[in-house]
Amino acid sequence: MTDPRSKDLTFTLLGHAHLDPVWLWDRQEGAEAVKATFRSALDRLGEHPDLVFGHTSAAQYAWMDLHPELLAEIRAAVQRGQWELLGGQWVEPDVNIPSGEALARQALLGQRFFERTFGQRSRVAFLPDTFGHPPTLPQILKLSGLDHFVFWRPHPHEVDLPSNLFWWEGPDGTRILSARVESYNSNPRDVVDTLQASIDWRPVDRPEWLVVYGVGNHGGGPTRKAIANLRALMVDPAWPTLQMGTAEGFFTRALQQGDLPVFSGPLQYTFRGCYTSHSGVKRLNRLGEHTLGAAEKWSTIATHYGRPYPGAALERAWQHLLFNQFHDIVCGTSIPRAYEDARDEQGEAVGTGKRTLHDAMQVIAHHIDTRSAADVQVEEVMRRVRTGPGNAVADMGDGVPLVVFNPSPWPRQEVIDVELNDWHVMDLQVLDDHQRPVVHQFAMGQAGPPRKRAAFLAEVPALGYRVYRVVDRPPHVPGVDARPLSATERVLENAWWRLELDPRTGALRSLRDKQLDRELLAGAGAQLLVIEDPSNPWGKGDAFRHLAGVFGEPHVQLLEAGPVRATLRVTTRWGHSTARQDLSIYRDSPAIHGHLQLDWHEDYRMVKLAFPFALEDTTATFSVPFGHVQRPAGGQEEPSQAWVDISGVLASSGKPTEANVHQLGDEGGSMARRHAGRVPYGAALLNDGKYGADVHGGEVRLSILRSPIYGGGDRPEQPRPVDQYLDQGVSETRWALLPHPGAWQDSGVVQAAQAFNEPLTFVREFAHAGPLPRTLSFLTIEPPDAVVLTALKQAEDSEDWIVRLYEPHGRTAHVQVSVPMLNVSLEAALTPHQIKTLRLRPDGTSREVNFLED
Repeated sequence: MTDPRSKDLTFTLLGHAHLDPVWLWDRQEGAEAVKATFRSALDRLGEHPDLVFGHTSAAQYAWMDLHPELLAEIRAAVQRGQWELLGGQWVEPDVNIPSGEALARQALLGQRFFERTFGQRSRVAFLPDTFGHPPTLPQILKLSGLDHFVFWRPHPHEVDLPSNLFWWEGPDGTRILSARVESYNSNPRDVVDTLQASIDWRPVDRPEWLVVYGVGNHGGGPTRKAIANLRALMVDPAWPTLQMGTAEGFFTRALQQGDLPVFSGPLQYTFRGCYTSHSGVKRLNRLGEHTLGAAEKWSTIATHYGRPYPGAALERAWQHLLFNQFHDIVCGTSIPRAYEDARDEQGEAVGTGKRTLHDAMQVIAHHIDTRSAADVQVEEVMRRVRTGPGNAVADMGDGVPLVVFNPSPWPRQEVIDVELNDWHVMDLQVLDDHQRPVVHQFAMGQAGPPRKRAAFLAEVPALGYRVYRVVDRPPHVPGVDARPLSATERVLENAWWRLELDPRTGALRSLRDKQLDRELLAGAGAQLLVIEDPSNPWGKGDAFRHLAGVFGEPHVQLLEAGPVRATLRVTTRWGHSTARQDLSIYRDSPAIHGHLQLDWHEDYRMVKLAFPFALEDTTATFSVPFGHVQRPAGGQEEPSQAWVDISGVLASSGKPTEANVHQLGDEGGSMARRHAGRVPYGAALLNDGKYGADVHGGEVRLSILRSPIYGGGDRPEQPRPVDQYLDQGVSETRWALLPHPGAWQDSGVVQAAQAFNEPLTFVREFAHAGPLPRTLSFLTIEPPDAVVLTALKQAEDSEDWIVRLYEPHGRTAHVQVSVPMLNVSLEAALTPHQIKTLRLRPDGTSREVNFLED
């Protein structure tokens, strides 16, 4: 063991300026601080040829396009080795809330910007201030071209590591050499405190350690006083050897200095409340990720039909979305005016995605034969067939073609709602691509004139489309052999479930699996809980469980009771707040959907949506970027993305029948027989923009919102007049419940969550001839549930196609990927938890690449 004061011990000193572009200031002030910090750092580098300064965040360098002389000086400093490009990402993002695909884009845009601007990429991931790290991050970082990782959180009292320098191993087996530094800031005048702390912080058996110093949090970097202080310590015999250097150089030498311990698992937890704070920015983040993903898919396919790929527009949209994944923005810990900027930029990203998506779908639809038959002559595509208020125009001759698009690489059945231009039609009929009638119902329209809104079940092939048609005929009604669907103001029932509402509370008192004839709930389901939450936007503690009350005083309406869908609306209240929750079931789908509109006017409290299930021996599984993690079912708040699952066994209620056992399959049925009625069972709760959840025993709870003061501290005795509270007013959440016999891996949970967040889309066409058939699939993956497709896009530097897959269940997967229009049919093998990116060339060949597409 080296004497901690010996000159044989070396501290490598890396100058840095931790610079949040947004936090307790807005983006404009952040840009001003970046410019000043870069100027200051360059001045110090000019004064000290051995000094090294490291900085992250390609977005901040991109701001310097306004100052080309400053950018040129940075480029020169990079080339002479005095300026280290760190991070390799667009910003320093949170890594719990962004999707895996968004983290891949952080690297794609960040590293390509570095290479284009400075002629080199980063090799060191640098996330000192992020609020925890999922177990899948080592593979994500390595596929981003990053070989090493520097972080600060979680602290030793939060995670006990075998060493502050170690190999971090992900569930797929990928390892990244990682260092937990003592700090990312230092005293602007005296760095002795930082160095003193680092003596005890360093791994005791290592001859070298990395020290990051410089003024941070709002910029600054190394100061003249701090550098002078370091110069004095360099010649002080009572201190270790001090040398200026890079993080990459430190890691390179560390690899040559003996074996290091391995740590497996997540680097969590820090600030568990930030998974929920500011529901608006989080919902827009999820919407932006999926909208841009869908836009890329259909834009890539549309290039085959003459539309140039809108790469510049999509890149700009991704830049806006990725910037607002900065940890102090998407985690809800910034000030109000920062979220005005975030709303505008996220809105621009979503708007670009929607326009681009619609343009691509229209291009494809224009090439489809949308006539009812090949011999139909369309004499007039738009006709005034009825008159009345609004002088509506409709084509009800050959019908209104609807081209429904499926963005998933597996066939989907989904109820869609379509508004039609002619609201004077009393009856209409929906036909499929073979002119067969499809059952529909008139649904509630949007605010404004009473236009017709038809809901029907669309069945669309894998990553393809299908043409439906609306004609002026009496509606088709279900036959006598149709599945049942019934509804009253207390009970919703279909072939799969019987849901019963408690009129006293407005919560579900019963959810019965009709296939097994078993009750699934052990208490009030779909109930809104109000939790005492006196801490700040970051949140304190491990769990949020101090109950303040529950929403009640219910008013129940039967909103819909048609042949396609039945919906109950439950309005409840608590304090000054009102919740309106729509519960829907379907005739031909086992989905249970909820739509929550919450008008919230409370402070320092939290809302959770709770489902207590009659399950024992439970395990909790939470979705994370490019994967999942299993955690104890002890009520701790966990980061979670589009789904959380609780699995166990249903409490014993007698011996199962052979019919019930058959529903479970071979493995589940065998277990049910062995346990005499203790049926392996679970339930997945899906959502469209929430990121915090907990599981306690048999209860799963989704965190809906929190209401501390923006950017503030714990609950004050006397708030200031300027204080504003998070998540006030109306917010919306869509959720879906997927109960399932057996394991979640065998129940389509991951695919269901992806489909829930990326719904079927459609365009209204007119009847015309075209070379494409009325239904077509552009890409298939067999078997479709073995992997998840997260990206289909055009390559950044060519017309190649990029296809990204990951294995979601922890099993080896062998799949066949087919793209007929490229004459591509390839086999891909993925090991458990592996992410694989394929580059498909127009000549039909392919090769595996990383996130940087090389």
